[in-house]
Amino acid sequence: MPIQAITLALAGSIYPPALAAVIAIGRGPGMRPRLISFVLAAMATTYAVGLLMLVLLVDLGITGVRHRTPSAALELALGIALLGLAVYVQVRPARPPDPAKRSRIHRYLESSRLAFVLGVILYLLPSPQYIGAVRSVADAHLGKGSELIALAVMTAVMLWMVELPMLMLLVAPERGTRILEGVNGWFAGRGRAIVVLLLAGVGCYLAVNGLSRLPG
Repeated sequence: MPIQAITLALAGSIYPPALAAVIAIGRGPGMRPRLISFVLAAMATTYAVGLLMLVLLVDLGITGVRHRTPSAALELALGIALLGLAVYVQVRPARPPDPAKRSRIHRYLESSRLAFVLGVILYLLPSPQYIGAVRSVADAHLGKGSELIALAVMTAVMLWMVELPMLMLLVAPERGTRILEGVNGWFAGRGRAIVVLLLAGVGCYLAVNGLSRLPG
């Protein structure tokens, strides 16, 4: 299992909207099936998207030593994309919360089916970090079985921000809600700075590493 893949998956796991969704889904009676539906959808979507990207990378030949140039170019492109995203997140004006919209979302999340749909929507579009992690697995040429296991591990790492809160709410709902509300409030005040630093740091790493691997 490439260390780079785990590192990139961990960097891509910082996703405050997913934590906010778990908190919203965990409110009210009958939250257990809603939470499980949401997390299962997020897991299935993340794994399926990763598997699709892995197949495409292998079929297109953007992996391994023999195809070092396209692999390095992809890494460089991902790094530049992350740096651009960091700038966008930093300069984007903050939007005040809309109470009416929040209340409407809460009503929608009273359904297990809609919670499942939300899990798919939130994780359908892969982040540049996750794309880089899948590329690291493809470059390693682990074998089909090992690649599938590596994707499963990466999925678990990518989703810790929904998996751990779900367990907290299922085991100790009241205490879990208090803790998660506090964490969500902390992210509300510092989340942008954390996301920008992560995006810029990972972007610089991927861009420099990709550039260094390009033929001179």
